[in-house]
Amino acid sequence: MAETASATPIYGKDHILVFRLYKDRAAKNATKLAFQTTHSWKFEAKSDSTETKDGSINSPATATATLEIEAVSSLDDVNKFLKQAVLDSEKLEVWDVNLADKQGEGKYSASYGQGYLQSWEVPSEVGKLTKIKTTMNIDQKPQDGLATFTAEQQAEIQYAFADTTPVTGEAPK
Repeated sequence: MAETASATPIYGKDHILVFRLYKDRAAKNATKLAFQTTHSWKFEAKSDSTETKDGSINSPATATATLEIEAVSSLDDVNKFLKQAVLDSEKLEVWDVNLADKQGEGKYSASYGQGYLQSWEVPSEVGKLTKIKTTMNIDQKPQDGLATFTAEQQAEIQYAFADTTPVTGEAPK
């Protein structure tokens, strides 16, 4: 009998986006966007309809994918290179890593896409944190697989336990 997946709820906090400029893929690791609040995958396949004397006939359309992203703005390098990627029409790679689905040492299930950010919106409101909003147009279809998520990348998300004694040899964060 085939094994079935258990009905386990999925939490948005477990999905982390990491990015890299496509041109840097041979030299750099992907980097997490700090202070992510929301991201949404959107898949669309709008079919065309042709009316005939016998009734409408629909023709299939190629599916498109977009990724809408919101995060609290910060002065980190990822915010800077993503903004510059919009201005320079730079191709990006993105991974949506599911930290709740560990598949081995440092490996997690993930969706991977390549594409371009189509906007960079930074609304600033009195008394609130400044947020970025952007949408990424994904080339072709995102691919599912396993992504490496290192201990260093994990540390960017959550600080580690510290003892009550003085901490030495560590730069302040």
